[in-house]
Amino acid sequence: MSVLPILIVLAATALMLRLMHPVAVLIDLLDKPCNRKQHTGSVPLIGGIAVFGGLAVAMLFSAELALHSRLFLVSAAMMVFIGMLDDKYDLSVRLRLIGQIIAASVIIFGGDLYISNLGNLFGYGPVNMGMAGIVFTYLAVLAAMNAYNMIDGIDGLLGSMGIISFFGIGSLAFLNGHAELQLIATLAGFALVPFLFCNLSISKRYRKVFMGDAGSMFVGLAVVWLLTLATQSQFTSAETAVISPVTSLWLVAVPIMDMVTIMVRRAKNGVNPTTPDRDHIHHFYMRAGYCPRQTLVILCGQAIVLAAIGVVLNQLQTPEWASLLLFLGAYAVYCRQFKMLKRKARALSEAQLEK
Repeated sequence: MSVLPILIVLAATALMLRLMHPVAVLIDLLDKPCNRKQHTGSVPLIGGIAVFGGLAVAMLFSAELALHSRLFLVSAAMMVFIGMLDDKYDLSVRLRLIGQIIAASVIIFGGDLYISNLGNLFGYGPVNMGMAGIVFTYLAVLAAMNAYNMIDGIDGLLGSMGIISFFGIGSLAFLNGHAELQLIATLAGFALVPFLFCNLSISKRYRKVFMGDAGSMFVGLAVVWLLTLATQSQFTSAETAVISPVTSLWLVAVPIMDMVTIMVRRAKNGVNPTTPDRDHIHHFYMRAGYCPRQTLVILCGQAIVLAAIGVVLNQLQTPEWASLLLFLGAYAVYCRQFKMLKRKARALSEAQLEK
């Protein structure tokens, strides 16, 4: 793979971030502090727009795009626009859902691209869903968007989780000889790097920005699109899937685990699963005394380890049912964190009261 596409995506994204900053202030596309958002000052919500723009430029200049790639750019542009409207006007859940379904339909029906085979999950042969896979794909797109949206709670976390997922997909594409998939996944990962420099305020030269819903929707859509291409062999030139379907879980592990845990907890408490709160895994770490940067490092470390396990299991051609069982075991360990963090947070709170 040439270095030139990487340089293009880095430069294009960085330029978009610089150009969009004054525009965001002009049109009031800003994230302002409130009860749930405890950052300082109003921050431009342009990260998702810049990352999409940088990736689109790099893809258009780097190769002659196949139909499914062109349709992805159209769908992603729609999703970013819907996310931008949501960031500015706080759309209702219903309107946002309709927009997401329309954008996902461009990929699903325009390119006849959907998840039809879940692999040999139960040891009795491949689970083929046929046309029901279309519904499953819609659910996967919506789940991914929500998962990456929910994980966007501290600086650097959404961008880092996106990079880990994209580079995981790119690594498996490289190991299994799929150049187009490797190129796009790698470019998507590098498109997030300039954003991270700004989001984390690496230096005073980088003005702080947030991803916004436009960014989390874009990342979720891109991850599902790439994983669908990689796990469904009929959409690639390979005889077998580039990535085993169950390996997808390992590559998006922390965002998916956090989303499932929080939605189950809300449902048990009789709360609407879509209601925002401050009970995500990163919030629990900070209540337990960890600072945001420590929390970021810990969760990124977990995501890297889980993605690496998925890559190894995929390359060893581990039976898919065994990989699924191992993933469920990893999720059980993940859930144990909450109990430990709750105890630590309670002890910390009691100690502060005694002072």
